[in-house]
Amino acid sequence: MSTEDLRQKLTGMSVMAVFRIAVLSLLVLACVKIILPFLGALIWAIIIAISTWPAFNLLSDRIGQRRKLAAAILVCLMLIALAVPISLMILSLVDFLPQLSAFTRDLSGLSLPDAPGWVDSIPVLGPATTQLWKTAQSDLPSMLDKLRPALNEGAIWSLSHVAQLGLSLLEIVLAIVVSGVLLYNGEAAWYGAERTIVKLGGAPAIDLPEVVARTVRSVTTGVVGTALAQTLLCVAGLWIAGVPGSLVLGFLCFMLAVAQMPTLIVWLPGAAWVFYMGNTGRAAFLVLWGFLLVNTIDNFLKPMLISQGAKLPLSLIFLGVIGGLIAWGVIGLFIGPTLLAVAYTLFRHWLEGEYAVKPVERDPQ
Repeated sequence: MSTEDLRQKLTGMSVMAVFRIAVLSLLVLACVKIILPFLGALIWAIIIAISTWPAFNLLSDRIGQRRKLAAAILVCLMLIALAVPISLMILSLVDFLPQLSAFTRDLSGLSLPDAPGWVDSIPVLGPATTQLWKTAQSDLPSMLDKLRPALNEGAIWSLSHVAQLGLSLLEIVLAIVVSGVLLYNGEAAWYGAERTIVKLGGAPAIDLPEVVARTVRSVTTGVVGTALAQTLLCVAGLWIAGVPGSLVLGFLCFMLAVAQMPTLIVWLPGAAWVFYMGNTGRAAFLVLWGFLLVNTIDNFLKPMLISQGAKLPLSLIFLGVIGGLIAWGVIGLFIGPTLLAVAYTLFRHWLEGEYAVKPVERDPQ
């Protein structure tokens, strides 16, 4: 074969290789564009399936290996436990927002008592809080008039995103249904995931699926599960005490609990409101309920739920909650911290693996 023939053959092979890469790239881009609207729901479905896999196996064994029935039962339970409460919270939020303007008008006729003496002794914030209290005491209608435009704009903005809230509800329902399909086909899906990871990372990556599964279960059961328990207790206490908008406040409580922030930001002002309205007994009940149940359940429930003890930085979870909420809406509250936790765990696993840099041993002398 002459040099010219060899050159033409190589040129033809390179052209065909470029053509194949171009076709494959177009196919991948088309698939990504098709899946992109459902990406959040699919990620959440995978997270749910991984988290409930042990429960699915246990239930399947109890009912005689009827896997389809076990998946259907778990889907129904998750719809009741997740979709229904979140739906009620979102619908209550939509109903409550238009009432803010009328609520501020009703507050204009109230008169505040003198600030308690302990308020001024609060470190850093005490003097400013006392001054703000005195300003509201002397001219509450004027202060509310300054706040009303911001509240109205916030209500209008929130109402304009009702469609997005409805989409979030549909994504949650879709994710739960898809998770049932994944559970039914769990063994095949797990085998496919293992083969894919080995193809990408080689034999040393064979244990990565189990690492990811442990991390996902730790976050969903320990962080999200504890937040749901705190939210249910908080909503129950607010409802018993007669605080208006208890479901809306419960939604805020869930966000704070997932972000690892204190839930007293929600129920303590509610107790103050009940106390100001003259219901001292209910206010005392809500304070005790909050301190003894809502706040303390986090201390023993989370270690019990996190079986593998995933120790994640607080800032990582907080960023996951806020970033997930911005990126995917309500469903991002669940998948944001989980994805960051998985990425953080894989990064640590990579650093501590066989390719990690070993510390240099120094002679003590």
